[in-house]
Amino acid sequence: MSWASRAAANIFPLSREKDNLAIALREWRYTGDYNDLEAPIETCKLCDHPDIRYQFEIQNLHTAETLLVGSECINRFNIAATDEEGRTLDADGTRKKLAKDRRKLVDDARRRRLVKALVALAHADKEFNIHSFIDYLQKRDAFTPYQVTTLMWRFEKHGIDHNPKDFKITIKRGREKAQLVKMSDWQLRRLLPCLSTGQRDYLHREGLHPSEQGNA
Repeated sequence: MSWASRAAANIFPLSREKDNLAIALREWRYTGDYNDLEAPIETCKLCDHPDIRYQFEIQNLHTAETLLVGSECINRFNIAATDEEGRTLDADGTRKKLAKDRRKLVDDARRRRLVKALVALAHADKEFNIHSFIDYLQKRDAFTPYQVTTLMWRFEKHGIDHNPKDFKITIKRGREKAQLVKMSDWQLRRLLPCLSTGQRDYLHREGLHPSEQGNA
């Protein structure tokens, strides 16, 4: 069964239009409500695609019925979104809103994983001052190079599960750039998974070329 056939079977019973899929889809809007299941465990209620983690709600304008679907279906079937004032967005506006909402879901999930790792470290290492790191995270949504090297070392020492890519590094200030320049090769290697492409480019411009291989 094709995507269109599966979508028709799911959407016709909830729409006024019962025969033409394109017309039925025009009855639906992306509401701006979304949900992170934290694991790919659901099925898209429009096309039946499995392994959905991020759900986005669409609602019928006439019947008030709702479906939780994957973001790709909203784009694939040209389902329009509404803005904060209830106005219908065009295709470009819908794509931008959907992309923004999905980025927020992904970033919120990153922050939850990050804080979970910090809490686990605080339980394992009584000398670790979690409050100062949480405060800094709330203020800048990132850490200094020295902070991240400290965290990576402590995570490894205590065997704390973590994803280095969750830990953003800020080098906007001069003292933060200076921290990078002063670091040894093994310290920079620890930071590599946390650095953005632009930050890696900065290292190369400064003549710092840490190898991705090797241990501290």
